[in-house]
Amino acid sequence: MLAEMLTVGKSEMRKDAWSKVTGEAQYVDDLPAEGTLYARVLRSPHHHARIVRIDVADAAQVPGVVAVLTARDVPGEKTFGPLIADQPVLAIDVVRHLGEPVALVVAESKLAAQRGLDAIHVEYEPLPAVFDPVEALAEGAPQIHPGGNLVTEYDVRSGDLDAGFAEADVVLEETFFVPRISPGYMEPEASMACWNDDGTLTVWVSSQKPFEDRHAIASVLNLPVEQVQVRSAVIGGAFGGKEDSSLSILAAFAAYATHSTVRLTNTRHESFLAHPKRHPAQLRVKIGAKRDGTLVALDATVHLDTGAFASYGPAVGGLLTEVVPGAYRIPNVRVHTLVAYTNSPYSGAMRGFGSPQAHFATESLLDMLAGELGIDPLELRRKNILAPGDKVFTGVTVADTANALPVILDHVQAARERLSSIPATEGRRSGVGFALNVQTMGLGYRVPDDSTNRLEIAPDGSLLVYVGAPDLGQGLATVAEQMVAEALGLPYEAVRAVPIDTHISPNGGVTCASRMTYVVGNSVILAAQRLVDTLLDYAAGVLRVPREQVAYAAGHVKLADGQSIPLSEFASRAAEDGMMLSAEATFSFPYPEETTPKYLPVGMPHVMYVFGAQVARVEVDPELGTVELTDLVAIHDVGKVINRAAVEGQVEGAAAQGIGYALYEDVKLKDNGRWVDGFAEYLLPTSEDMPRVESIIVEVPEPSGPHGAKGVGEVALVPTAPAIANAVYDAVNVRVTRIPIQPEMIVGDRLAVG
Repeated sequence: MLAEMLTVGKSEMRKDAWSKVTGEAQYVDDLPAEGTLYARVLRSPHHHARIVRIDVADAAQVPGVVAVLTARDVPGEKTFGPLIADQPVLAIDVVRHLGEPVALVVAESKLAAQRGLDAIHVEYEPLPAVFDPVEALAEGAPQIHPGGNLVTEYDVRSGDLDAGFAEADVVLEETFFVPRISPGYMEPEASMACWNDDGTLTVWVSSQKPFEDRHAIASVLNLPVEQVQVRSAVIGGAFGGKEDSSLSILAAFAAYATHSTVRLTNTRHESFLAHPKRHPAQLRVKIGAKRDGTLVALDATVHLDTGAFASYGPAVGGLLTEVVPGAYRIPNVRVHTLVAYTNSPYSGAMRGFGSPQAHFATESLLDMLAGELGIDPLELRRKNILAPGDKVFTGVTVADTANALPVILDHVQAARERLSSIPATEGRRSGVGFALNVQTMGLGYRVPDDSTNRLEIAPDGSLLVYVGAPDLGQGLATVAEQMVAEALGLPYEAVRAVPIDTHISPNGGVTCASRMTYVVGNSVILAAQRLVDTLLDYAAGVLRVPREQVAYAAGHVKLADGQSIPLSEFASRAAEDGMMLSAEATFSFPYPEETTPKYLPVGMPHVMYVFGAQVARVEVDPELGTVELTDLVAIHDVGKVINRAAVEGQVEGAAAQGIGYALYEDVKLKDNGRWVDGFAEYLLPTSEDMPRVESIIVEVPEPSGPHGAKGVGEVALVPTAPAIANAVYDAVNVRVTRIPIQPEMIVGDRLAVG
């Protein structure tokens, strides 16, 4: 019989919960600072233009304006970027998207800063613009960067594609379109920077990667990294969009130039125009199968629109390429992905990182294939799901984690039967659909993928956890505290995570890629083991007994004679001696050299997977074309639950974003040449739009995971949109190949068929 866990698996309350619900929590824009200056950004009014002249003389004379900065004032590297340094701090000669930063005004008040912006005179020469990734790669397209519009190209294949399609009894081909999506976090991007008297710089960020921000800031300002301190404030959501360093760089630049403290916060309008989105894409997918449903070939060509700058586009394109074949065994595969520059707002990291785009296409096409074959879509998937020992088309062998797939499909079957039995509301037609998905974990092969974290025993005997990666609101700090408490046999209340400060925190890596519970958990468990050794070495010295005569259990040092001394006794003694009992450990995501394919580009392949599925019930008004999602059953394998409430919260929040992707959200270019740039036009699902959501948590342990845990941060968003699209087809026999699903797609298609 397994021993009961002390805290792992329980819904422990987050220690920051009360401060957040009462408004006491301090986000970047809440931080107090004496004599703070305010910065505002002058942004391009053009999608593409040459800068002929910038005149800041009048702006510099505006009362209250302290400095007006342009690209020529940048002391170090004038461009930056996480993968390709193609993004100017402030525009140099050319602007490439509407809203690109051109100049920076620093002033004593927000009003003075705005008046300074209004007094800057910029002369532009408009240039032709392109907004479609296919058109951007066509001959004669406007060139956005000197090297051309192709950022990255992947062409990955296995088997013999021609032979595979030759043996297929049925071949289907369709093109799918997915939109540009805003992360829509509650807290817009913000940063505050302070120039210190000793020539150092302190920058407060709302960021997923404080250590990488520090490096970027130091590079732009031509400062040693040691002179830049980055501190993480409370973060009001991120979803990938706050892997971008641009605002913290601008705030730091303003503080450096004025030797002051400067606050910079985006308006929601600016956030829409000038910070990363989910990549829009066009996916042409061709699939072949035998009459009995056996999948034999898949060929996909994907055009991914990364906008004006690369950001994480190359990495998103790589991951998308890997998951286009889904959770299925297909012997002959080719995926050709082209990541293109356009004059659109730039796209970068966002929850799912290419997987939502891929699965909308593949899971929709599989339902279409099932219809063509006359096979139940569920049975088609059962016949082709991956099993342990199978190789995916990148050459990676699937581990025992694939044992979750038949379990997930059993839950799908039960949920589908139950939801299908619910009668439709009068005047509507109901439909039930589902989608299965795979999500990768980790940053990818040959990308540094480490997490370092430190534990310290405070003088009162409590445990401090220096988690080296930020908690974005998803509960990373909480699960780290739980795993430390479990490892040391302490009450959850006795363990506390410390906010990130790059001067004192270890580098825990960027918070992303469905890997944080996995890497941080393994790291803190190892650190706990080392901390026990450190404690016992110290205790043996203090007590003057041989090391083998002391042991540790549940917050106490145990002696051979039966004595039990609380660790606080030793921690306080150590503090008096001027030392801290601490231990640090680094865990590196495993990419086994003997089994990881070597021929793919950097960042490919990923070698660890999580699986999930969702079942959706919709009611469609056939006259109006409106779609109401009434029920959603989310079935996801997490390996092992660390905090049940956190897992359920992740699933429900991800589902809400997936619903928005399917039915509401689109940062589109309007007829007036402006982008949708506010929540008046960009619709998010509200609480009234949410269906009944049921979470079914599957636990198929990952042997290398902490307590068997895997990731859940991204997987629960991915199947939502295709499940809804498949449900719409089940209701009204209309196949949508473009999201968000609009009434005219349903009514127009039905009229055309009629």
